[in-house]
Amino acid sequence: MNNLYKKYRIAGNWLNIVLLVSVLLPLVALSLYNHPSPADDYCYIDTVFKHGWVEAMNWYYIGWTGRYFGILLNHSNPLLFHWVEGFKVLPILLFLGTIGSLYLLARQLTPTLSRLAHAGFAGVIFFLYILNLASIAEAFYWMAAFVTYTVPNILTVCWIVVLLRWYRLETRPMQIASGVLLALMVFAIIGSSEINLLVLVLLIAGWWGYRILFQRQWDGLMIGTAVIAAISCYLYFTAPGNQERMGGDTLSGNISFSIISSFQTLPRLFLDWINVPLLLFSLGWCLILTRISRQGRTYFQIPLWYSLLLWIGILAAQLFAAFYGNGSPAPRVINCVYLYFLLGCFYNLGVLTDYLARTYSFEAKLRSGAYLALVVLLGVSLFFKFYYSTNTRALYQDWLSGKAAAFDQEMYHRYDLIKTSRDSVLYLPPIHNLPNTLFVEDIKNDPKHWWNKCLAGYYGKEVIYLAEENKAK
Repeated sequence: MNNLYKKYRIAGNWLNIVLLVSVLLPLVALSLYNHPSPADDYCYIDTVFKHGWVEAMNWYYIGWTGRYFGILLNHSNPLLFHWVEGFKVLPILLFLGTIGSLYLLARQLTPTLSRLAHAGFAGVIFFLYILNLASIAEAFYWMAAFVTYTVPNILTVCWIVVLLRWYRLETRPMQIASGVLLALMVFAIIGSSEINLLVLVLLIAGWWGYRILFQRQWDGLMIGTAVIAAISCYLYFTAPGNQERMGGDTLSGNISFSIISSFQTLPRLFLDWINVPLLLFSLGWCLILTRISRQGRTYFQIPLWYSLLLWIGILAAQLFAAFYGNGSPAPRVINCVYLYFLLGCFYNLGVLTDYLARTYSFEAKLRSGAYLALVVLLGVSLFFKFYYSTNTRALYQDWLSGKAAAFDQEMYHRYDLIKTSRDSVLYLPPIHNLPNTLFVEDIKNDPKHWWNKCLAGYYGKEVIYLAEENKAK
């Protein structure tokens, strides 16, 4: 039976790798056709060219937002170096960062499993993540969005990994170096967005609560982290630009509305996200954990009520911040909530499995027919979910139909028109091929629109119009 289980587990790990490749391949291919968006990407660098790098960031901090780390990254985007192709490289780095952070988390939580199993776990999470993303473009291709959400999500997962490892380090120099790294990540994550600020603050509070309530211990790292977090939150919340940005919606700033809406929205999202593949992967995850030694499940040995409370709190807090700040959650916010839904779902299943295994001293054992049935059922459900998923269809259609390639050509044609024209007033043709996986927004018919003004300023033009169809020809 052990040999049979080992064979199925190895086969399952390779299946997970295949799933990873099935979504990663079109994502990487599409990144080669990515371009900076007129929505914000040009505005940051246009401001830098007009006022200087430091003053441009100060202008945004004072006049628009307290996201100081997001401001730093956005004002350092590849357009600063006139490198449009940099927007084709950045998504690939995000894919690697996301998958790599999930792999490191798996290695930390289940150290007795093989590297192949850890890679398989990262593959499953990434696959499920892509299937139900609210917006692929906002997660990986639109820089103004991904530096605010995807980058700090990656840093948060890495922060958890480094934090758990810190307690296993034996030398003081390594602890000091890791502590500095943790402090830098805290500073960066909190300065990215209010969504990630709340996630990290809740994680820090959960860490403090567990150490004090259940382990009856505290240490210098806890105090140092709390101090850095407090300073970072102060820099974020005291930014003069926060009130300006929140004033854009009549529902923003309404606490009771935000709380009620958050807890009304969360169950609906759960219903959208829970599907047959997720349930079957969850069953397989639980079966694997029961066969791991008790020492190998150390990180799952916390009270289930505590981990569930922290999980729901993190999900609801993200929605609350979106409702409170803007009146409703944007797709990029839903992307974040979904990531922590997946991570929390598998972690809490691990906590439940460990509790049952320790309490009732059992190890899940299935007959060969049951293993085979689980694999077949999982394969069939994955096939249908993959085939009918709106996201996977869009990824492959935009890539294989040539729509993304045509978009790429149209964008380069537009750049040529801008660079070769000596006129200060310019009419640009509309983009006809608009891949949903890459495209966010274009310039508008109104030359006074912010996107048009930023594009014109970046290229040294007085005015840029989006030409009507007959004028563009």
